[in-house]
Amino acid sequence: MIRAAIVGPSKIARARLRGSFLVVVGCLVACGTVACSRNQQASRVDLEAEKAALLKRDNEWQVAVAEKKDAAKIAAFFTTDGIMFGSGEATVAGREALTKSVADLVAGPAFKDEWTWSRVELSPDGHLAYLVGTTNITTYDGSGHPVTNHARLINVWRKDPDGVWRCIVDAWVDPPAADTPASANAAPGGASR
Repeated sequence: MIRAAIVGPSKIARARLRGSFLVVVGCLVACGTVACSRNQQASRVDLEAEKAALLKRDNEWQVAVAEKKDAAKIAAFFTTDGIMFGSGEATVAGREALTKSVADLVAGPAFKDEWTWSRVELSPDGHLAYLVGTTNITTYDGSGHPVTNHARLINVWRKDPDGVWRCIVDAWVDPPAADTPASANAAPGGASR
């Protein structure tokens, strides 16, 4: 017993260490393989094609909004857990609430919503995107009179498992007094429709 402690680990202990070492090496190789395969999948994504598909989908949404005919169709451009809010307004969350809110918005004859994007950015895997721009949205004040809000706009979109782009967040906020339509649209790296 004393001799084993002086000489070094026994054959059994060395076998255990060797087995543990092989398990660790195997795990590292597996992790490396998964990481490389994910990077290869991400590098195969054509981000320009995804950006074009996203902007096409966004344009379809804008056409549906302009037609003001079908609130459910307009709300279907959102994810089922999507949210929408504007300056000073309550957050509307979920498809059912979004459909009702959209129906209320488009019911008025003066309602109008037109937007343009100054920046469109996609995640490296092509599954998430954010769009920054401006909107001119005509809604109604507390007295029922039409009011046009010239606002800054941000949308976050997700490409769902069915391959369809849907909006997760649609938010518009009043610009600071110093912002003008020209300066609000002057973001670098932008894309306009």
